[in-house]
Amino acid sequence: MCTNKEHLNGQVKAEPRCLIDVNNIDQLPKRFRMTAAPVQAGGMDQPNLAGLAELQASGSGMFSEKGLHCMNETIGHKPLMIIDLRQESHGFVNGMAVSWYGLNNNANKNLRDEEVRAEERRLLDALAVTPAITFDVLEGKSIQLEGPVTDPKQVLTEEELVTGEGFGYQRFFVSDHHRPLDVVVDQFITFVKALSPGVWLHFHCRGGVGRTTSFLLMYDMLRNVGIVTKEDIMRRHIQIGGKDMTDADPNDALKYGPAMERLAFIHTFYEYCIHNYRDGYSTCWSDWQAIAESAS
Repeated sequence: MCTNKEHLNGQVKAEPRCLIDVNNIDQLPKRFRMTAAPVQAGGMDQPNLAGLAELQASGSGMFSEKGLHCMNETIGHKPLMIIDLRQESHGFVNGMAVSWYGLNNNANKNLRDEEVRAEERRLLDALAVTPAITFDVLEGKSIQLEGPVTDPKQVLTEEELVTGEGFGYQRFFVSDHHRPLDVVVDQFITFVKALSPGVWLHFHCRGGVGRTTSFLLMYDMLRNVGIVTKEDIMRRHIQIGGKDMTDADPNDALKYGPAMERLAFIHTFYEYCIHNYRDGYSTCWSDWQAIAESAS
């Protein structure tokens, strides 16, 4: 099994479980949606769609190697860049998407980006030299195979697989269920400002829900804040299949607090865009936050 245990201060601590997220089959990943797709009918009062199709963006949960090909065909073979939003360690074994699932899927929380990369590389290298891999099974979270994966096998990081297929790749490290850290927001704004015209961005996390919707909203706001209201931006992403960021269960002790922090962040990010889009976001998010806090 991929699960190991270590003793820490006399207690047994379970390491993250090594799971198959997605089998390598010819189908689109879960919750795949495109900004170019028609908005679903939802009554007479439809959101403003200005600039939505022009975003050339899509989102989903984790994909397999064959799923990546399906996405490319569905998108229309445009210049494609994959935006990886997963902080948790993950990669591919024989085209199957695999990851290490810790408590609340936050095994790498509080690690620096370079520490996450090093840990992910260590875990994948260990799989590469394991003659027969028996993956863990977690109900509702993983795929179960009939037997172990044996040699010869191919083990790749997501960047290795994606760039090996000829696509672009960019990673932003975000903890599951949480808003992105300020430094990540700064990195994303810098990335968007430098983005070449005509590139299609595909955002993904593990499930294609919270992190993916957050970044699609941020991207839409950066591009369309001058012509579309915050409410319409949020509504149209719900209607193409994204998460309703206002929908959170107050009885969910794990997710409610982070969900409210993420919603507050989305509201504040729109205000940042309103105040900064005219000069091309010359003031970064962190500096604007500091200025706003000092003025309050």
